[in-house]
Amino acid sequence: MKRPVFWLSIACCVVFGTFWALRTAAYSEEPPRTASSETAKPATVKVEAGPIVVETTLKGTIEAENVTELFLDLKSWTEPLIVKSAAAHGSRVKKGDIVLELDTVKIDQTLHEVRVERELADISLRLAKEEFSILDQSLPMNLAEADREKQVAEENLKRYAEVERDHEKKSGEFMMKSAANWLEYAREELKQLKKMYRDKDLTEETEEIILKRQQNEIEQFEFMIESMRLHLERDEALEQPRRGQAMKDAVQKQTLAWQKAQSSLPLELHQKKLALQKQEIERAKTEERLEHLKVDRAAMIVHAPSDGIVYHGQSDRGHWNSATVSTQLRHNGTIQLKEIVMTIVSARPVFLRADVEEKDLHALKEGLEGHAVPVGFPSLKLVAHLKHLSLVPRTAGSFESQIAVDIPDTVETIFPGMAANVKFITYRQDNALQVASSAIFHDEGSDVHYVFVAGEGKPVKTSVEVGKASGEKTEILKGLQAGTEILAAKP
Repeated sequence: MKRPVFWLSIACCVVFGTFWALRTAAYSEEPPRTASSETAKPATVKVEAGPIVVETTLKGTIEAENVTELFLDLKSWTEPLIVKSAAAHGSRVKKGDIVLELDTVKIDQTLHEVRVERELADISLRLAKEEFSILDQSLPMNLAEADREKQVAEENLKRYAEVERDHEKKSGEFMMKSAANWLEYAREELKQLKKMYRDKDLTEETEEIILKRQQNEIEQFEFMIESMRLHLERDEALEQPRRGQAMKDAVQKQTLAWQKAQSSLPLELHQKKLALQKQEIERAKTEERLEHLKVDRAAMIVHAPSDGIVYHGQSDRGHWNSATVSTQLRHNGTIQLKEIVMTIVSARPVFLRADVEEKDLHALKEGLEGHAVPVGFPSLKLVAHLKHLSLVPRTAGSFESQIAVDIPDTVETIFPGMAANVKFITYRQDNALQVASSAIFHDEGSDVHYVFVAGEGKPVKTSVEVGKASGEKTEILKGLQAGTEILAAKP
């Protein structure tokens, strides 16, 4: 009977003690310490051996290696270029297909006008050559004629001064003398007639007639002598000086004409020669213009220089301005001279042009192999090689690279202008010591890295040499061994 009472007493004590302990804990300022809280350890990570792979990803655009830019560089035509028809953007063409045709109505009219102009120039040139030939042959004759006319005028003046002027005076005087003689003869005859009629038995009528006729003749001679006298006086006073002056003037004129002929006729011939040369030059220019217009006319129908795909506009590092140019290439649209309006692009081979950030230059080198994944077809994984890496910045902090991409013949969905991402493995170590990057520390302003090695006692701060980082892992080159545990955070 005593044993049950004993155990009951013990149970009551335990219950009471527990109640008291809980009550005391409820009102205590400090929570009770447990054995587990006193022995809790900081979180650690373990140094492990495994592969470290560092990748560099570039974003780029697929471009064709073989492209032909089409533009019109006309020789003569300057009028607006009106589009009649154009191949659609993205259409496939064969070499020789018409890809662009311009309206040719105006240039055809101009060609007809220039052909007529050339024919007129031919006629004018032929006439000018004949005229020059005649002038060239007649030049010696014209010069000789000027010489003769000058000589004739000089000879006339000399003979008049030396011979004819005195002879004219003598001739006038002789005529006056002859007329005076005839008048004297007539008077004497009248005198004799009067005597005779007094001695002979003639009728009065006959006598009167004869005497009257003789008297009239005397009067005529008297008038003629007076007229001759006046004429001689006039001739001597006026006409002879005038004739002499006229001859002197004629000599002077012929001398001037001769001088003019000596200087002007050769100049006129030379002028005709130069004019002929100018006409020949203008004729050549007309011919050249006609030939240029023919070339321009032919150029207004543009044929594909090779098989390929039609892209409207011009590529700028794989990006196209097709939307703007397609508007110009509509029917009745207008394009500009020397403006690239189309590009014939060969679908293969292609390459990838990508920008490289300056921070990635050290990791890349020409010949590096990787793989390219087109953005539009992420299931494709294409072999890629870094073909060219420019060390001259294209823009601040950005460098250009060209990447060769091997596209199998069976893949027909990749075209120039598409985007793709390229990944290059720039570092690989298959059995590298590595640890979580967050467990490696370094002080600000210091290049020394360190970790806290966990142990039985206080963690030990240990310097380490780090290598490449991949994802959340960093390679440990020196300072740790595989299996070592280090603190995941600073203590």
